[in-house]
Amino acid sequence: MLIALGSLKSSPGVTTAAAALSAMWPASAAGEPVLLEADARGGDVAARFSLGPEPGLASLSVGARRATEAKLLAEHVQELPGGLNVVLAPPTAENARAAMTMLDEDGRELLRALAVQEDFAVVADLGDLSPDGHGWAVAEAAEVLLLVARPVLDELTRVISAAEDLLARCAASGTRLALVTVGAGPFSRAEIEESTGITLAAELPNDAAAAAMLAGRPDPRGALSRLTGRGGIAGLPLAKAATSLAVALAAEHLRVGAESHTEPEDGAADGAEHEPIGASA
Repeated sequence: MLIALGSLKSSPGVTTAAAALSAMWPASAAGEPVLLEADARGGDVAARFSLGPEPGLASLSVGARRATEAKLLAEHVQELPGGLNVVLAPPTAENARAAMTMLDEDGRELLRALAVQEDFAVVADLGDLSPDGHGWAVAEAAEVLLLVARPVLDELTRVISAAEDLLARCAASGTRLALVTVGAGPFSRAEIEESTGITLAAELPNDAAAAAMLAGRPDPRGALSRLTGRGGIAGLPLAKAATSLAVALAAEHLRVGAESHTEPEDGAADGAEHEPIGASA
């Protein structure tokens, strides 16, 4: 399956949320999840862990010109300390934008192949998801697009303004849209869902300790070994919330997959069928 995370604001914690979701994804016989850095503004993970950006997003985008099978992804993955698999974006905006443009033009079949994999998760960090942004090729191939925002007035106002267009665009591609909030705010879940028209899939806490570990601080060679090993970070609030979200997404994927084998194909885009995770209309 392909899960995408993006925002309508530059820094509400998309990368941290995507990394936490990938790291806490349920174990699967199909293989470890992959974090796909697909932010056209440039990637952060390579610098955080002192890695080169190749192989990564740029080489994957080139490879998508000649191959569309999901197994291509494995050729462009690097392993972070502790075992988290990541496709690293180039650190500069120019190179990352070029890679994302190429993926948009030549990689849509590959993205669709990744999306239909059973019991194998690719979590894509899209960063800033502007209406004409480069991340939409990934978002429209995804099973679920998680829109990340802080539950404060200015950010929710931005979501409300964009909600109609976002829901229509996701409905057209069959992508379920859901909200993920980061941090505390003055609004209840019911108020957020009613005002935006979008299901709130998760409320992630501000967790400085977990965020630092996900960013490779203070020890980039040891932080994720504690994370993926379910060590010290597993009991932290962000890890617990990310685990709950990952379990819910994985269960929903299996449920929808089972229904797709028994129900008419045109029923798959019915937003009401997917209310536990998000809406597509």
